[in-house]
Amino acid sequence: MRIVIAPDKFKGSLSAPEVAARVAEGARRVDPAIEIDAIPVADGGEGTLEAALAAGFERRTALVAGPLGSPVEADFALRGDEAVVEMARASGLDLVPTGGADASGATSLGTGQLIAAALDAGARRIVLGIGGSASTDGGAGVLQGLGARLLDATGAELPHGGAALAGLARIDLDGLDPRLTETEIVLASDVDNPLLGSFGAAAVFGPQKGATPDDVAALDAALANLVAVLAEHDPILAAPARVAAERPGAGAAGGTGFAALAVLGAERRPGIDVVLEFTGLEARLAGADAVITGEGSLDVQSLMGKTPIGVARAARRAGVPVYAVSGRRLLSDDEVHRAGFAAARALAELEPDPARSMAEASDLLTRLAEELVTDLIADQASQRATDQTASPAGYDAVFRAARALVASDGGPVERAVEIGVRDGRIASIAPLGTGLVGDEVVELAADEVLLPGLVDTHVHVNEPGRTEWEGFSSATRAAAAGGVTTIIDMPLNSIPPTVSVAALDEKRAAAEGQTFVDVGFWGGVVPGNLDELAPLAAEGVFGFKCFLLHSGVDEFPQVTADEMEQAMRVIAEHDSMLVVHAEDAHVIDAAPHAGGPGYADFLASRPREAEDTAIAEVIDRATRTGARAHILHLSSSDSLGQIARAKAAGTDLSVETCPHYLTLFAEDVPAGATAFKCCPPIREDANRDALWAGLRDGVIDFVVSDHSPSTPELKYAGDGDFELAWGGIASLQLGLPLIWTEARERGIGLDRVVEWMAQRPAERVGLTTKGRIATGLAADFAVFAPDERFTVDAKALEHRHPVTPYDGRELTGAVRGAYLAGAPVDRERAQGRMLRKGNA
Repeated sequence: MRIVIAPDKFKGSLSAPEVAARVAEGARRVDPAIEIDAIPVADGGEGTLEAALAAGFERRTALVAGPLGSPVEADFALRGDEAVVEMARASGLDLVPTGGADASGATSLGTGQLIAAALDAGARRIVLGIGGSASTDGGAGVLQGLGARLLDATGAELPHGGAALAGLARIDLDGLDPRLTETEIVLASDVDNPLLGSFGAAAVFGPQKGATPDDVAALDAALANLVAVLAEHDPILAAPARVAAERPGAGAAGGTGFAALAVLGAERRPGIDVVLEFTGLEARLAGADAVITGEGSLDVQSLMGKTPIGVARAARRAGVPVYAVSGRRLLSDDEVHRAGFAAARALAELEPDPARSMAEASDLLTRLAEELVTDLIADQASQRATDQTASPAGYDAVFRAARALVASDGGPVERAVEIGVRDGRIASIAPLGTGLVGDEVVELAADEVLLPGLVDTHVHVNEPGRTEWEGFSSATRAAAAGGVTTIIDMPLNSIPPTVSVAALDEKRAAAEGQTFVDVGFWGGVVPGNLDELAPLAAEGVFGFKCFLLHSGVDEFPQVTADEMEQAMRVIAEHDSMLVVHAEDAHVIDAAPHAGGPGYADFLASRPREAEDTAIAEVIDRATRTGARAHILHLSSSDSLGQIARAKAAGTDLSVETCPHYLTLFAEDVPAGATAFKCCPPIREDANRDALWAGLRDGVIDFVVSDHSPSTPELKYAGDGDFELAWGGIASLQLGLPLIWTEARERGIGLDRVVEWMAQRPAERVGLTTKGRIATGLAADFAVFAPDERFTVDAKALEHRHPVTPYDGRELTGAVRGAYLAGAPVDRERAQGRMLRKGNA
């Protein structure tokens, strides 16, 4: 038997290496021949350095400034050109004498000096584990340690500490270490707090560092001044200062997250993911019979992505059972099993007294591990006997995949599985090799991944009335070819628009017998149809759409903000949602409208302010009414801050963006190329980067197509005049390869892409059986070859007209097949259903 032992520390009693050693000793008491692979891990905070050293990194030491200015010897870890720097080693609260905490005066200077020491040692990739800090200085000390100068109004250097930032007048970044420009900084942090405000660094973490209420207010104001002064450098920053201050994680470690995001260009990632990556846990799970993980307290905080959950996800991807040990366990059996653990044991079972349990943790843990390993050996022997005697259950179909993205509490995880399908639903998910029996068997190729069918909640089908633009037959074929197995059709561009039950009936009749994937419908909000909203909700629309400016078609007029609020009140009563095209008509009317083939002129006619103003209005009205609200096709990154604040304050708000905003950029749009026209418009490259950051951070919830085709005559109207051409991008078939091509270049995994394009849109609109691979859900799948490259040929696409801005573009990742309710989608047989909310 081979057991991988991958625990975090038991804080206050045992380090992670000590925990691993005690568990290994207990296992060997059961069977000295057991093969042990000990991998101490951490979640990015304290203990990260020890995990790196146990993974083969070399210990290095530097003399740096401690949190109160006195010199301390601080370690970092180095392996090749990769370093691991743990903030607590240089600037940690544990380095402050008892009773000496100084939230206002403590500095992160030593952490900056430790990063500089890693650069001196040759590091060009630095994992910065933040947590346990003594400072609340917004990372100003880190910047000073790397060569920046913080000056007051007289030009004198500021003293260290957060309170001093109230006197900050100028920041000189000229002396910042030039090696940082060629160094990748990874911010290992699970803290989601922004820098400022009631959820910010000072308010939430300041009191833990000795801050009084007056100190908190002063520190928050000082940090706000840091943001304002740093914003003068926005053109050369990795992210605009005010945007970075609003990002989740900016408030981590007294605001060190802010400096890392804004100035150092750090990529924030969950700490446990970073640690598991550099320890190589995934590869070391191959061939293991069991995994044992743990930490001091297994509780609700653990479920939010701490070490045991991260290890459990990795173990599930490898198909290896995982067990947990802890000092105490505050989770129910159901919570333990839903988190993915086969079992969980705690020292408190052997010694209920907490003080004695901590004092005797070493011996108790050895005994506990001995009992756990005895039980798991017996359980596995019993399971093998059951597998040998049980007769296989028959399924309608069985899918076998060495790689499948299967649902878990933390999002999709990759596993090697067999999936049994019965009556269109997933009846069983078993490890690959189990031997499930089915009437049909689908064996994925070695280079293919089984994904849940994608869910696109923003599609303009345009039928009836404008079927020459698109139609249910061509749109749903295109969806299937792109791995999309469920779409929700927008209420406008069809004639009549879906603003009454009678119009909905007409649309469903038009779709009958023409849908190759499952289709649901949005209702519409227009002036005068408030009385239609309740009947439409009862008829199963998934929500309602409105415009705050002219929609582009006269039969679907815009509403005022007051009319939108009235609709929100009705919609809230029926547990529905309002989705809004958020551009302000007054701002756009006041903008210059030069017309012509110049894309810059078109961009000027749809300024960011139009989106920002309208989104503020949606937030205000949704907050007043308590309605569920959704922002469609976000293109302006300037709105990310107010969106993050609204979500943090409890407004029921979600946001989507689209492939064209994430893959195209204004500087690259040729003159007169109206295939690129959409509203709101494709903006600059820097804006595109900020949208990706918002998506990664969860400010933007998901990605959908806003597939809005028209005839070539309309799309090219005006012979290249952007003012006259129809505004809409056709991309329904290409969404997955577009996003995957860009995501992999940015180091983002396929699991996140699937979360954004399947799970999250399904969850938000109430498609409870869609968007995930899990027992009991719809057997809707896409077969995807993530490494296959192809060139887009507009003429070969399934949507009605060969018009797309992606024609000739080389993409990575090809959809090789789609399955609806367990059956392959056949482009000659319309097998899709029409969905109703509450029954999908």
